[in-house]
Amino acid sequence: MRMQLKLIPFVACLFLGLVSSAQILSDTSKVHLEDVSIDFLFNYYEQDGIHSPVTGGLGTEKLNNIAPSVMVNIPIDTLRSISYSGGVDYYSSASSDNINNPYLQADHISSASASDFRVYSKLGFKQKNKKKKTAYTGDLGMSFEFDVASVSVGGGFSKISKDENKEFSLKGAYFFDNWKLIYPIEHRNGGLDYLATDKRHSFNLSMVESWVMNKKMTASFNVDLVFQQGLLSTPFHRVYFSDYNLDQFGNQADPTASLLNSRVEQLPDFRFKVPVGFRYNFYLADFLLVKAYYRFYYDTWNVIGNTAQIELPFILTKFLRVYPFYRYHHQSSAKYFAPFATHQSSATYFTSDYDLSGFDSHRFGVGFKIAPLFGVFNFKSKANKRANVLKSIDLRYSHYRRSDGLVANFYSIGLNYVIKR
Repeated sequence: MRMQLKLIPFVACLFLGLVSSAQILSDTSKVHLEDVSIDFLFNYYEQDGIHSPVTGGLGTEKLNNIAPSVMVNIPIDTLRSISYSGGVDYYSSASSDNINNPYLQADHISSASASDFRVYSKLGFKQKNKKKKTAYTGDLGMSFEFDVASVSVGGGFSKISKDENKEFSLKGAYFFDNWKLIYPIEHRNGGLDYLATDKRHSFNLSMVESWVMNKKMTASFNVDLVFQQGLLSTPFHRVYFSDYNLDQFGNQADPTASLLNSRVEQLPDFRFKVPVGFRYNFYLADFLLVKAYYRFYYDTWNVIGNTAQIELPFILTKFLRVYPFYRYHHQSSAKYFAPFATHQSSATYFTSDYDLSGFDSHRFGVGFKIAPLFGVFNFKSKANKRANVLKSIDLRYSHYRRSDGLVANFYSIGLNYVIKR
């Protein structure tokens, strides 16, 4: 925790340094540069449910998360730009508090909340070639929280067709996660459930083809390939077994009565994921845009998913847009999942994490975007007399409901701020 708190001023200083550099770059440039764009985003998320994996698929899933973040894009010249994104997640979770509590009586299943910080940051660079209509990108990121430290590196290539109606992009990224293995309290003095590694390697490859079909229609098709190797189990997730429920006389007993009934979640050290998506946008009228999206998902753990989403942005006034949306998702269960106390102890792999169960989910909500032609408000800097404009304000709310009982609410406020060059 102390290391994370020390990182917060570092991230803040890095952000302020980037914004200051924008002013310096604009003062020394002899050509007109694009504006510096700064997006501030504040998210609040809350959820509750009855299937916490910390207590073997039974118990509260109550969680609250506060997540402010910032994204900055600074053009260096007409061909190059640098970007920065970073933020802090602060969450409190009642289920995480049960890591140190091996008993599942009612007064423990609903407990006080544990809390933690996550600090993350990413630097990016983009180089364009206007003659060839190509662009190259690169980025380096890091993330720190109490039990996980992560580093990522990525790069990409894109090319626009001569008529500028098609674009192909290819992106790749590598993530390295180093975990502090925190086991449930009853498994910290040695035992059979210790995991083989504390490291995870992830490789992501994304390909997107997009088209401008006519003045009213656009479409895109994307394929992602995700390889994960290493620690894919969560060390503080418990699993209970149906054939552990025998007392000393051979009779059926309460599966939560003995510490010996739980084991640490065990999952394979390799997973391959393939999401395939298609987007289609068209203007139904001058004031109404239809955004449709479909995604198919498959992985080597036998999870198959289908997702469909529709969003209907429409113009109420010259400066106000409203966009209601709805998202439906269905997925099959991973072959290693079973509910509380139904696994067989002879199994090699087992989990009671309901994120890997079969379920249907619905997410619906509405957003409002306030974007007057000349900005919400603007002012000039006394230092260089350049205009600073708050261009738009986004307000968004959505409600999420899953067939296993998980319920969540999302709230967000976004501000787009521009420094004129």
